[in-house]
Amino acid sequence: MNSEQTPLAVRRAHLVAECARQRGDMAHQLNLLKAPVERVQGAAGFIGEHRKTLLAGAGVAVGMMIARPKPVLAVIAAGASLWQLAQRVVPVVQRMLPTVQRVLPIVRARIGGHLE
Repeated sequence: MNSEQTPLAVRRAHLVAECARQRGDMAHQLNLLKAPVERVQGAAGFIGEHRKTLLAGAGVAVGMMIARPKPVLAVIAAGASLWQLAQRVVPVVQRMLPTVQRVLPIVRARIGGHLE
């Protein structure tokens, strides 16, 4: 494209098109980087709007922890166990999901005629 035989206008048009493509690519990459930040700002806005409610809930939780620590600790332990279980189950479900999505319409079609 940089040879002596290529007219200047053609080279200029090629460079303008290349710059436009690069600007588009940069805009796309910038949007990918902005998405998580916008989500965090949305969460910060939610927290700011509901600050009193969240602080009241945190106060109740701390009060329960001080007044009745054993039941609260039992609930926390159960929650931690459920979290660990979910961490083990979610990958299995994610691997099975495409198969279920492929087979489910077939099963519905076969059962659908019998249920009506």
